[in-house]
Amino acid sequence: MAQIFEYALTNSMGMKKVVSFEGLEFPIVIAPTLHGEPLLTAQALYFLSRMESAARFRFEKHELIPKHDSDKELERKFEYIIDKYLFEYSKQHPQEQITSKITDFKYWENDGLTYLGYDENNTLALALDTLNDDSIIEVSNEDFPHKGHWYDWCLVSNYTSKFIDTYVNSMQSILAKVVRVETKGHDELGTGKFELPLVRVDDGILTYYQACMLEVIQPRRLDTRNGLVIVSRGFESEGDFVLLLEEIRAEKYYDADLLSYYFAAVREHLPISKFRCFYNVLEYFFEVAPKELGEQAKSEREQISCVVKWVASPGSIKDFIDSRGESYAQRIEMDLISSSGVRINAVALSLPNLEEEISEWLYAIRCAIVHSKRTRRGRVEARLVPYSEDESIAELAAPIIQHLAILCIEKDGEVHV
Repeated sequence: MAQIFEYALTNSMGMKKVVSFEGLEFPIVIAPTLHGEPLLTAQALYFLSRMESAARFRFEKHELIPKHDSDKELERKFEYIIDKYLFEYSKQHPQEQITSKITDFKYWENDGLTYLGYDENNTLALALDTLNDDSIIEVSNEDFPHKGHWYDWCLVSNYTSKFIDTYVNSMQSILAKVVRVETKGHDELGTGKFELPLVRVDDGILTYYQACMLEVIQPRRLDTRNGLVIVSRGFESEGDFVLLLEEIRAEKYYDADLLSYYFAAVREHLPISKFRCFYNVLEYFFEVAPKELGEQAKSEREQISCVVKWVASPGSIKDFIDSRGESYAQRIEMDLISSSGVRINAVALSLPNLEEEISEWLYAIRCAIVHSKRTRRGRVEARLVPYSEDESIAELAAPIIQHLAILCIEKDGEVHV
């Protein structure tokens, strides 16, 4: 019997697509999902732009599951594979922040079999298999006088199903409602006769039943057509819908610690924090890079210079900066003024030693982020203060240091698992 695993992700809201990953130990898909087993909190309509996604994988046989001595070890192995795939995704979508590093947990384990968790485990619902469990002699109340009347083993669903059905159909019918309006000198409509919809909604709107259908999206079981995934219960119906499909292949296993540093940066929303975490990836190689280059690096300034030269081929940083557009390059060629009033010198992109210029620029930004001293040896120095306009300086540098972090991880080479 197949086993299906689903793992929550961070910063996955609004993906509105299916991403299929293959190439490593097992394939996975990332797709929108209806978190939390909604019961009392079920909505009539869901917006894809507000739905989170989850990583889902399937093993047709139990022996295909990675070997493990504990559930914790298995979770680490799953997270490791998810990280490898998401690293490839991040390289193609560096502006997105999706990671497997979870702080807001969406799943839970039920403590028993009689009461099961719903509504993100805020509701415990009585579950009795009246139709198949011979140990249950009788279940009855004033509405369902015999155990054969309870068609759903989650007993409260025998009530809620019809309520939800009425709710969904009623709310869905409102989407098509229009009114005839006549105005004269209205501030927005002007003068005339109009037929206007009562509501305007995002194209990515699903009914409750369509949202529940998202669970059918599983690796190697996708019904695809022309770059789209057909979401269906297996037979054609008016509730079927489509999602965009993106396919990514990964073939390399990278160092887990490096990816943890990398994704710590990816998930950060504050540019200053993001810069600091990406810098950790470069710092990992502060002793390795000089040795590889055959150089001496006695200070951190020299070490980061070696790392940049080690991973970046001549001209590659200029190409990367140019790929982000003319306005981005122009901002880098301007002095940056920190909130302390001290400037961080501009980068001259036309110089032949651009790699050294960039490393000096990144080091200056790093020092301004890490050090918070009001003065140093009596002198005011550049400081970048979180939650201030200084975030724009770190935001300018973040794409470059993320690009270098990616190069570092790739340069480090594939590890064996």
